[in-house]
Amino acid sequence: MEYNKNRNSRRSWNNRHGASERKEDQERREARNARREALAREEQENIESIRHFKQNMPECPRCHKPITELSSALAEKGTGEPVHFDCVLEYLQSKEKLMPGQKISYIGQGRFAILYFPNVNDPKNFTIERIIEWEERDKKYEWRSQMASLFSQVR
Repeated sequence: MEYNKNRNSRRSWNNRHGASERKEDQERREARNARREALAREEQENIESIRHFKQNMPECPRCHKPITELSSALAEKGTGEPVHFDCVLEYLQSKEKLMPGQKISYIGQGRFAILYFPNVNDPKNFTIERIIEWEERDKKYEWRSQMASLFSQVR
């Protein structure tokens, strides 16, 4: 009888100890599942943001094709609508009368420049002859704010 008594007390201790471990395991599983569900919801929100972005691609007012790379678009003079970078560059090249050794180049912040290369084979040596302000410097465009907001939702 003595043996059975000790054996029963051991079982009782093991059952209690095992129950607390099982409860901790269950809590860990629930926390892991909650994290997985949160990640799945976030992924779904990202997919919806991308879908929304792709469905609302603006059209270039110059070539009438959709602007798929909105991050490289410029604002159209006068209207502020997004326009393809290449369309603006093509327009400027057709409008400006370039002399030999001159080239139009984007210099940032919505500006282009007419560069002069004294030696065409040396692209590091040039002078800026004229700056062409394409975008208004301090103006914030609505479509850029929307794009930034969508990109911040997608990681």
